[in-house]
Amino acid sequence: TEMPKRLQGSKKDIPYIKDFIETTLRTKLKHDQENLRITSEGDLQSCVYYHLRRYFKKTPNWFVLNKVYMGKKDASKKVPDITIMYLRNDGKKLYPCFLMELKETIGPLTGKSKNGYRKDIKKLKALINASPKKVKRCYLIVATLPDPNRQYSHGLQNRNITGPSTAEIEEAIQKNKYTSKIMPIVLNAMYDRRGRVDVKFQKKHRLLRKYRE
Repeated sequence: TEMPKRLQGSKKDIPYIKDFIETTLRTKLKHDQENLRITSEGDLQSCVYYHLRRYFKKTPNWFVLNKVYMGKKDASKKVPDITIMYLRNDGKKLYPCFLMELKETIGPLTGKSKNGYRKDIKKLKALINASPKKVKRCYLIVATLPDPNRQYSHGLQNRNITGPSTAEIEEAIQKNKYTSKIMPIVLNAMYDRRGRVDVKFQKKHRLLRKYRE
């Protein structure tokens, strides 16, 4: 399907929004990570929100919202990190079409990280079950970050200091059963193909993160 030059402000935009998230947004976030714009989970949320706002611009009826309380009436509320809402033209009904959970994974893959993935998948499944016809797709976006407390060095020593590969993270996420409405997106631009951290990059990241905590 040929991509439209601009969104129409209707539900017909849904497949184009989905394609933007899964291709263009993913690429933009990887570039952000490579350029040290993502040094924490908070940075990740800011970058996702920024790119989505720029994508929708002044498109009517579509809204990007942070921390929306959702769930069935009289049930405990779930709060996705980012929600892309469609507001019907008559203003009488809202549709939470796309939901996003954001997560950072620091250093080696740990039981704590895996438990975090499990909780986020569980939350997204509950949100889908609460609005099965309204929710079109959910995303778990994971940014892999080097451990700011580890010392990295050049040469032979660097060969033994590795981080989790994209495949390892995806495998850990996939151990949680979920439907095709949930899609993980792993951002792992901080390590090379052999899982090694670029030393110069890690030093800059550590200094930047020092002032975020």
